[in-house]
Amino acid sequence: MRILLVEDDVHLGEILVRGLHEEGYHVDRAMDGIEAELFHLHRTYGVIVLDRMLPDIRGEDLLQKWRQENCTTPVLMLTAMDAVSDRVTGLKAGADDYLCKPFAFAELLARLEALQRRGSLNTTSLLKAGTVELNPQTRLLTFRERSVMLNRLEYELMDIFIRHPGQILSKETLAEQCWKEPWEASDNTIEAQIKNLRKKLRLIDNRTWIKTMRGVGYRLEVE
Repeated sequence: MRILLVEDDVHLGEILVRGLHEEGYHVDRAMDGIEAELFHLHRTYGVIVLDRMLPDIRGEDLLQKWRQENCTTPVLMLTAMDAVSDRVTGLKAGADDYLCKPFAFAELLARLEALQRRGSLNTTSLLKAGTVELNPQTRLLTFRERSVMLNRLEYELMDIFIRHPGQILSKETLAEQCWKEPWEASDNTIEAQIKNLRKKLRLIDNRTWIKTMRGVGYRLEVE
């Protein structure tokens, strides 16, 4: 799983990145809100670990912005502020969990695992983008009253496209999110899989569902 860590404390950030790497997580580290926005725009994450006090923006304000943009990624908020009112503010902004500093690394791991499990449970509901629906249990993609069955990799690709409709997704992002070993996904491999997915999509409607943005990536276009 890939984690976005937004933490401006240099020492704490280095400790967390090293520890998470040792536990098998892929970690992107942002030092402020601007960096966090750039990572969030171009990549998808299993969990976001967000410090409440950043040098350029409050964590709850950044999180509230993401939630308004329909970001559903589980968020664990970190803070040195342990008053009940502070925790309530973070939760109301859209945080899924709250951890006060200082904390034990083992507790952080336990909370991340809990959020990951919660996210897995949520995948039982239909994913929707416009009038397109994707069923995580059956891997059926439905448009109006026509459906097509996707194989595992086609499903993984369609899943990330539906979660980010209209957003350009780079080949790097697709490789990281859809292949167990991202380095095995060459440009040619990704292009071939996108071609296969497009063939499946044409079975339910003969339109250009996935548009190639040359030199940048791909974008799902829905009604």
